[in-house]
Amino acid sequence: MSNSAVTGPLSKTKISAEEVANYLNQNPKFFHVFPRLLDDLSIPHPKSGQAVSLLERQVFQLREQRDTLKIEVDNLVNVATENGQLFYKVQQFTKALMATQSEQALVSAVYEQMHDLFEVDQVAMVSWDVPKTSLEGITQLGVSQSWSDALKTSLKPHKPVCGLLENEWQIGLFHTSEAMQSVCLLPMGDDAVWGVLALGSKTNRFHPDLGTYFLNMMAELIGARLNPLFEK
Repeated sequence: MSNSAVTGPLSKTKISAEEVANYLNQNPKFFHVFPRLLDDLSIPHPKSGQAVSLLERQVFQLREQRDTLKIEVDNLVNVATENGQLFYKVQQFTKALMATQSEQALVSAVYEQMHDLFEVDQVAMVSWDVPKTSLEGITQLGVSQSWSDALKTSLKPHKPVCGLLENEWQIGLFHTSEAMQSVCLLPMGDDAVWGVLALGSKTNRFHPDLGTYFLNMMAELIGARLNPLFEK
């Protein structure tokens, strides 16, 4: 290190701690040249604050890194497990829909699978357009009601929405006074929304940050069979 980089009787230059840190960061082999400086270093323990050796501090830091990595790995494993279980359910759902012989059987299968396979508390299928064939289980909504019109205009094709839902909308969709803590709305229709599959939960299951990839996939599967009934 040159005289201009230190403070001493031969120099009046002062350097900050940040400059020292930057220098050491840029010169990782500094202590290879001056190993005796390590003997005079005072390194505090992160927990107790007592002076420890450099080796002890490094061991502590490595343990912390190990624990952090373990948490990250455990989280990834949990996510992978949950996705695997969900993928299996979506596969079963798809098989059930493909096995139906008519649109009416498909609608009935949607309700059955949502209740039994996915354990959804409330399920409702509604439409604003009139289908070519009337199907039991699909309620037709008019736009004369303000809540129904607002619901339709808020939905976009292939964009499921999860979170809270106004009480008036909940009652109109599920026909129950029992409030759902969270709701997921799956818009039906390719170019324009003709209806919605509404899923209600008594818990925060359908929170706003919920991934909707599989939900949108299921909505598109249903729409593939029902869209022709609403084509003009």
